[in-house]
Amino acid sequence: MSSFKQLPISDLRTGLPKFKRQVQLGMKRIAATYYGQVVGFLLPLKDVAGFEDEGWINKSEEISISDFRSQLTECWEKLQMDIDCIYLTYHTRRAAVFVSPRLAMHLDIPISEVTHKLLNVSNEIQVEENVTTHN
Repeated sequence: MSSFKQLPISDLRTGLPKFKRQVQLGMKRIAATYYGQVVGFLLPLKDVAGFEDEGWINKSEEISISDFRSQLTECWEKLQMDIDCIYLTYHTRRAAVFVSPRLAMHLDIPISEVTHKLLNVSNEIQVEENVTTHN
């Protein structure tokens, strides 16, 4: 059974060793927050399988879990800029993924719990939705 949890970045940083395995096994999905706003989602790899083929992930990076923990602030800031996801590696193998809030609509999470808390929703996406609704 999988659980969804909202967690401040500071708590994610300190609890990452415990959460890593739970996320990796698909037992937990985490919405990382900064002052109450969702800045990224920590998910098992299977949640984003096929996203690159669909064109939803255009730019990604890889970082070791230990580096991710020490550079967590920089990582979530990258997700706000131009990185779609950051693959977290453990002994050179991908173990989990930290995903931008821009991909929230494609994720299998209870999005209704976090939509009002998403930080920096892309204007590009909103413009496309407006164009489609007006046609």
